[in-house]
Amino acid sequence: MKRVILVRHATAVDKGPEGSDFHRRLKKRGRREALLMAERVAAIVSQPDQLFSSPADRALQTAGVFADHLGIPAARVSLREELYGGLLPEEFLQIVQRFDDKLSTVMIFGHDPSFTEFAAFMIPGFHESIPKAGVLVIDIDRPKWKAVRAGDGRQVHFERPPAREEQKRVEENVHDRLVAAIREGILSATRSLEIGNSNEVTRLVERASTRLARNLRPFVRATPKKEAAAKRRPAKKRKKA
Repeated sequence: MKRVILVRHATAVDKGPEGSDFHRRLKKRGRREALLMAERVAAIVSQPDQLFSSPADRALQTAGVFADHLGIPAARVSLREELYGGLLPEEFLQIVQRFDDKLSTVMIFGHDPSFTEFAAFMIPGFHESIPKAGVLVIDIDRPKWKAVRAGDGRQVHFERPPAREEQKRVEENVHDRLVAAIREGILSATRSLEIGNSNEVTRLVERASTRLARNLRPFVRATPKKEAAAKRRPAKKRKKA
């Protein structure tokens, strides 16, 4: 059994330096998307044996977030120049067929439309579109990579990032919880030190709590613990546009 995990790069800026497409970096939103999806993947599949990435900045950054979160050393992240560009499904399959058979599970970071077209090429009846930061897990019942053929794939998981509005709601919720927790800690300390609860003290505590919450936010899990533990309903299939 072989497994391919396709990860489309997260949301990036529209243009890189001097209008470069290759050097487009992830937006702040994209980094949060990548972390959220890495957490989801860690909860549903075992650690991949190898990560392969397009050398484009947005794909490589996404791969870096996943590697860090999954505890995968940099040596197991390999650049594949051919993943950047308009790969035909047959060309994508040739890349897969050349993988080392010592690898059972590979995670590939790259771009559309190549990813969506390859998924449809490999999975019978697949009519979805892989969104930015989307993760598609494909199982292939073959003992060797070189034996893999079109139509051999079976969709196991298809994870999509939350809508922008939902992600914003989660961000605001986490920020508010951080502010409240920090504020309570500081107020508890002021009470123990018998510092009077004057308007000036309250103002300083509010300002410090907000600033510290903003600085600590990048270190908090992308998904609140309750939401991460909650059972997700299977996503409904959408018709191809």
